Amino acid sequence: MTVNGKPRWTCRTHVRRVADGGEITIEPLRNLPIIKDLVVDMEEFFNKWQRAGGVFLGKTDRTHRPAHIDTESEKRRRVDEAIECINCAVCYAACDVVHWDKDYLGPAALNRAWTLVNDERHADVPGVFRKATGAGGCGSCHTHGSCMSHCPINLSPTASIAGMKRRSLFDLFGKA
Repeated sequence: MTVNGKPRWTCRTHVRRVADGGEITIEPLRNLPIIKDLVVDMEEFFNKWQRAGGVFLGKTDRTHRPAHIDTESEKRRRVDEAIECINCAVCYAACDVVHWDKDYLGPAALNRAWTLVNDERHADVPGVFRKATGAGGCGSCHTHGSCMSHCPINLSPTASIAGMKRRSLFDLFGKA
């Protein structure tokens, strides 16, 4: 919900930390359709997560041995920095670009795409990369950092989006 004008993970927000002069204003999350009172419809949020290619598609199945992952590799480090997203939509509510551009996929969806682009076990890296860098993707981010400053578990969707932008530039120059 939005508490005193800031999106928060309210199940973990202590009242004494947010009480402003003994008063608290609680509103629904911004950038999502309101169903009733404080309840918002999260369908748009999750649809954008899907549009960004957010579903993991493994290269193998249960009949294969588990993939060996080098936990010290640069790619794995990138995945680990972003993988813990809880899909609370606080970053989405904090994002001004989401507010201005309804086609923008949003920080959570692009953060998820970044984890999949860097996961060597994912079968559709080119597809996810294309979706995340296409219309409404990472190029729309203005890098205000609101998503990062409001994330209740201290993730940095801004860093994930910047990584996606960097990779798209490297790919562009590599193909030139």
